[in-house]
Amino acid sequence: MSFKNRLVKFVVDTGFRNPGIMKLIFSIDDVTGVDLVKTLAPFKLLPASAELFQRSFAHFVSGEEISYACATELATIVPDGASAKYLLVQAGEEMTHLDHFRSKLDQFGLGEAKLSKFVAPSFANFGKAIAKRLERNDFVGAMVGNNIVVEGLAICLLEMGCKDLRANSDEIAKFLDFVLEDERHHVRFGERRLRYWNERGLVKERDVADFYGEMWGYVQGVAHEIPDVLDSLGLAPDELLRMSKTFFEARLAGAGLAITA
Repeated sequence: MSFKNRLVKFVVDTGFRNPGIMKLIFSIDDVTGVDLVKTLAPFKLLPASAELFQRSFAHFVSGEEISYACATELATIVPDGASAKYLLVQAGEEMTHLDHFRSKLDQFGLGEAKLSKFVAPSFANFGKAIAKRLERNDFVGAMVGNNIVVEGLAICLLEMGCKDLRANSDEIAKFLDFVLEDERHHVRFGERRLRYWNERGLVKERDVADFYGEMWGYVQGVAHEIPDVLDSLGLAPDELLRMSKTFFEARLAGAGLAITA
């Protein structure tokens, strides 16, 4: 490892282990308008500004809130006990993730209350669209929307993106892996339950195709509404769309559904 990379790793790992350092950086920005986070941007240590840092966190927090709400409600309408039990476990894991993100925000002195203003409109539509499916007792649509699309998008952002952040910080890598391990399980569960329901005639492929198409439209919207946030995570909009589409449709194919957007 080069001296530059060792220095980068030391700075970021120290900041994550000692959140007071990060809190000081953000407070200087708030008081003076001098964005010290931006000085780290050439090294890809953090998103290129304090605002971008908060905007990135806003989408992760929002995603966890959507998934928690969906898993909690979905557990009450799925037709089999095994699915209901797992979804309650998933809801608990989503709440753990939320607590994890919120603790970092608190340590860094960033208020969660103002994060909602940073969420891309299309991202907020994920939750609204899934909520409508839940209201109709459409457990298949809700599973597709949450466990395939929302959770799958999180995997694409955290695993396929964030490469520089992960490479430059053991602490950030551990932080992301904590969430990623559960997200992979949630997507795998969604794929297997959809296959199980499909084999028993509970899935209407046309309905799934229609709702997946709606959710894919929101994914496209997100990619083009927050290109700077994606850039801070090491992803271009077209790259994210290509990867996520392949990921989503492979999961649907695994459930026996030949669906494309």
